Amino acid sequence: MKLNPKNLSTIFADIENTLYSQVDRTANLFADTRLLMPGDVFLAYPVGFGRGLSDNRMHIPAALEKGVALVLYDTENWLETELLSTREVLGDPRCIPVPNLGKIASEIANRWYGNPSAELDVIGVTGTNGKTTITHWLAQAFGKTHLTAIAGTMGYGSIDDLHTTGFTTPDAPRVQRMLAELREQKFKTVAMEVSSHALDQGRVDGVLIHTAIFSNLSQDHLDYHQDMVAYEAAKFDLFRRTNLKNIILNLDDETGFAWAQKLIGHSKAKITVYGQAQNFAKLTEEQQNKSYPVLYELKTVGRSGLLVKIDARDLSFNLTIPTLGGFNIQNALAVISTLLAYEMPIEKIIKNIEQLKSVPGRMEMINLGDKLTPLAIVDFAHTPDGLAKTLNTLLPVAQQRGGKLICVFGCGGNRDKTKRPLMGKIAAEIANRVILTSDNPRNEDPMQIISSIMQGVPANEKAKVSILEDRAFAILNAVRTAQVNDVIVVAGKGHETTQEVMGNKFPFSDQDHLRLALRRVV
Repeated sequence: MKLNPKNLSTIFADIENTLYSQVDRTANLFADTRLLMPGDVFLAYPVGFGRGLSDNRMHIPAALEKGVALVLYDTENWLETELLSTREVLGDPRCIPVPNLGKIASEIANRWYGNPSAELDVIGVTGTNGKTTITHWLAQAFGKTHLTAIAGTMGYGSIDDLHTTGFTTPDAPRVQRMLAELREQKFKTVAMEVSSHALDQGRVDGVLIHTAIFSNLSQDHLDYHQDMVAYEAAKFDLFRRTNLKNIILNLDDETGFAWAQKLIGHSKAKITVYGQAQNFAKLTEEQQNKSYPVLYELKTVGRSGLLVKIDARDLSFNLTIPTLGGFNIQNALAVISTLLAYEMPIEKIIKNIEQLKSVPGRMEMINLGDKLTPLAIVDFAHTPDGLAKTLNTLLPVAQQRGGKLICVFGCGGNRDKTKRPLMGKIAAEIANRVILTSDNPRNEDPMQIISSIMQGVPANEKAKVSILEDRAFAILNAVRTAQVNDVIVVAGKGHETTQEVMGNKFPFSDQDHLRLALRRVV
């Protein structure tokens, strides 16, 4: 059967007729042959471009060998080598050609799984940093009365029982299957991290998103997007959706402010802007009147966290955010703004925010309160902006303790290489001591990655930088050579429990290695 590119509704109807007539309704749709079971459907199509191009059509023979019921494959833009290697199996009656399958895969999967997002309140969170913290805190803050799942970097499901996918936002068919599972588990709301890759590749095109949150934008993923203009454009696509009920933007971020100016008065969604009053004042009077502001003033920084005053139109209240860092104020404001948009009572907002727990690998304090060892922290900071914010947050903490700030970090292999020297410069200029080490080198030589980082270290700061390629030894050395009043931050991997080297993943936890090293010190 060949599908003619008549119109979208006709194409969907043809595909659905084929699926319903030849595939058992309990079967799943996958774009990853490793997940396929006999009777499933394999969706084969290219995504991305240039060095970021990924094309799973070469795996069609493997899918057929696994006993799939059908293969839907994209007919566009074959590489000659892939076409030659796959041509002999395309005559199999189970192989169905679909023009531009990659652009409609999300909607095909959405229909197959019964439009799960229509029965869930999906909150999409995008931005360079903060997505994981915001989604976790949303799930905590909504509480038991509004059962909320998360979906993102650390997995999907209840925050206490996550199922990992290996991606911030999985491929289009897996996203729909994930949402269908959450619907079956009776969740009402899903706080979903939405990556720029996912937006660019249409992985969430078939997802009905009610609320879109923007945290911030800084350099990342340029290995894929090539430049910041394309990176920003991919993120902005989330906010172009006409069915959004709420848009929530960070006014303290330059990009968030620019988007507010673009969207206020032009989007049908209710637009909430959060940040400092001075930035809200920069909007025109008309923009101020057409948006809902959630503004803050930092009162004090104490042992229990950050005391802030919140002003939101006619509402004014104080609360304590139980964490460190100005960037976490912004993350908390994103959550508070969402809770206000969902009309949660102020008393409940204050109570729920003040009971928030830290997210694993996000400014995670390993030995808080231990006066016999240096304070040790694990943070996911893996971008120049993220690392700068983390170090600028922790340097005053170290100074208050009468100690120094020690930073242990590396950069991932086969990823954006331009950020490496930038992160080297940032670490050397802010921290008192830096230990460069291996992160997830993947298929690159760790020492070449470290050398790239060193290129950004100013000549007058090189004396404070040492190199210990072995990450376990680097962490141990940091602890052994630190003084009790010092602060150690191990950055880059955060919640990750493996280290990827030459295609293999080995068990590795920054937290476990820190705890082991700290016990040896004691």
